[in-house]
Amino acid sequence: MAYMLKVGTELILEADHRDEIEKYKAKIEDFNGNEIYISYPINLKTNKTAFMKTGIQMIASFVDQESNAFSFKTKVIDRIKNRIPLIVLSFPGDAHLIKVQRRQFVRIETSIDVALQMSDSDVQFTAITEDFSAGGCAIIIPNKVKVKQGETANIHIVLPSHTGENIYLHTKCEVVRIFEKNNIHGASLKFTNLNHHQERQLIRFCFEKQLEYRKREMPN
Repeated sequence: MAYMLKVGTELILEADHRDEIEKYKAKIEDFNGNEIYISYPINLKTNKTAFMKTGIQMIASFVDQESNAFSFKTKVIDRIKNRIPLIVLSFPGDAHLIKVQRRQFVRIETSIDVALQMSDSDVQFTAITEDFSAGGCAIIIPNKVKVKQGETANIHIVLPSHTGENIYLHTKCEVVRIFEKNNIHGASLKFTNLNHHQERQLIRFCFEKQLEYRKREMPN
């Protein structure tokens, strides 16, 4: 039995179609040994129900109730008519799940728009991240803006999503380090007041980004 998987768990599915990677989401309706039964997937780009041919191979990913992220290889093995139409996916078993590193160690090099309001000086500015994780980020500090180590701030984060609609998060952060690199002035920030929903959104964003990198490294 697929112990790690639960009925109702959302799967993110990635299929490589020629030069483009299509992403879908679907919920697990049931599972039986090495088979997973899912609702018909929704294409994250078009937001439309997708028809999947038998034999198509994909990478599936999910986040469990403890906010741990996993991925595994799968393929469509059947389609059945039940209470609702279902797609049957292969499941290699818990032993073949790839566990993604916990969020405090995962840093993704990506540019994300953020806006900060410093608590001590009341200085406000916008910046771009140099890297990002669900626990914090490194930002490029604009010219003439002064930021001190140990300062706290309110931070507003704009996460791009596959649906084309941005996700906006508001939380608090602390400046844990000031750095200079290639004549660029930067700061490392630690998120300090995330609620559970925000945390899961950040984990999901970082996990999907990391999955893109891992997929390129995985053998066919």
